[in-house]
Amino acid sequence: MTRSLHIPSLFLFLFCILGFIAMLGLGVFLLLSGILSLIRPAFLPDSTASPESDFLLASAGFLCAALLLPAMVYSLGRLVGKPIPELSIRPIRLWQAGGILALWVVIVLLGDWLGASLEPAWAVTPLFYLPAIALPPLLLLWIALGGLPLGSHQRAWGTFSVGMLAGPGLAMMAEFVIYLGLAALGIILLFLHPEWTGTFSSIQSQISAARDLDAIMTILAPYLANPLVILLAFVILSVLVPLIEELVKPVAVWMMAGRLSSPVQGFALGALSGAGFALVEGLVAAASSSQGWGALLAARACGSLMHILTSGLMGWGIISAWHKRHPMHLAGAFALAISIHGLWNGATVLIVYSALRPYLAGNGGESLDSILSMPGVTALVALFTCCLVALVLVNRKLQPHQPSPVQ
Repeated sequence: MTRSLHIPSLFLFLFCILGFIAMLGLGVFLLLSGILSLIRPAFLPDSTASPESDFLLASAGFLCAALLLPAMVYSLGRLVGKPIPELSIRPIRLWQAGGILALWVVIVLLGDWLGASLEPAWAVTPLFYLPAIALPPLLLLWIALGGLPLGSHQRAWGTFSVGMLAGPGLAMMAEFVIYLGLAALGIILLFLHPEWTGTFSSIQSQISAARDLDAIMTILAPYLANPLVILLAFVILSVLVPLIEELVKPVAVWMMAGRLSSPVQGFALGALSGAGFALVEGLVAAASSSQGWGALLAARACGSLMHILTSGLMGWGIISAWHKRHPMHLAGAFALAISIHGLWNGATVLIVYSALRPYLAGNGGESLDSILSMPGVTALVALFTCCLVALVLVNRKLQPHQPSPVQ
C-alpha cells in the first residue's frame, strides 16, 4: 500500500530548509563584514567602523539557523514514515525558575561589565549575547507551557520556527507600509511647505558636526518632543503596531486551526509562536546597541513576557472560535492582546519622552535615579507584574485536572 504524502510536513520542511539557508547565509555574510571591519583600519587609518554589531548579528543568524534544525528533522521523519513522539513539559518548580533567573542576571551583568571595561568590546560581548537573549523566553515558555498538551515534537518545533521567521517577516512588511505612508506624507508636506527644506538642511548639518550622542539628542529633542510627533508615536506604536503584530504573531495557529483539538493547545502553541517572535526581536534590538546593552537586555526580557502572553491569548481565542463557534472569544482575546501590547508600547513612549526633557534644558541625559522615577517606568513595572501573574494563573487554569490522591 502506497503511503500518502503529508503535505503540511512537506511545506514545513521546505520552509525550514529555505529559512536555514537564509539565516546561515546572513550569518556568514555578517561575519565576513565584521572581519572586514577589523582589517579595514590597516588600509584606512581614519576608519572608525566597529565589527561588534556585525558579529552579534552573525551569531544571531547562526542561532536562528540552528533552531530551525529540529523542525526540519522531525518534518523529514514524518515524510519518510517515522513516528513522531509527543512532547510533554512538566510544570516548572520555583527553584528551577530561580536558577535560570540567577544565571541570566549573572550573564547580563558580567557581559555588560566586560563589554564596558575591555577593549575591544566585540571580543567578549558575543559570548554573553546569545544566552542573555535566549534565557528569558525559555524561562517564560516553561512557565506558560508546563503541564499543557502540546502535541508532537514536530508540531511544537514547527510552530516555534514559523513564529520565529514568518511572524517578524509579516510584521515587518505590514509595518513597512505604514512607514512608507509616513514618508509619502512627509514628501507631500515638504512640497506644500518648501520653507521647511532649509530647516531640515540645518538639522542635517548640525548632526554631521555633532561629536557624541548627547549632542545629537540635544539637536533633535525639540522636534521629537513636539506634541504632534508624540501623538503620532502613540498612534503608531500603541494602536497600529499592536493590531498588526497580534494578528501575525500566532501565524502558525491560524494555519493549524482545523487540526488542533482544543483552545488549550491554541494557547500553548500561540505562546510558542510568540516566543519565536520575541527571540528574533530581542536579537535584533540588542545587536543594534553599540554599548551598555545590559539595560536593553533587561527591557527585552520584559518584552518577551508580553509577546508570549498576548500571542498565547490569541491562540486560545482562535481555536475557541474555530471549534466552539464562539467568535466573541476571539474578539475578546484580540481586544485584550492589543490592549496589553498597546499599554506596553505606550509606557515605552512615555519613558522616551521623559528622557528627552533634560536635553530640552541642555542638561544632557538623565541619571538612573531620575529614569527610575519616570511614570512610564512605573507603568511598565506594574504591567510586567500583572502579565507575569496572569501567565502563571492562565497556565494553572488550563492544565488538565488531576484527581487528588486518596489519603
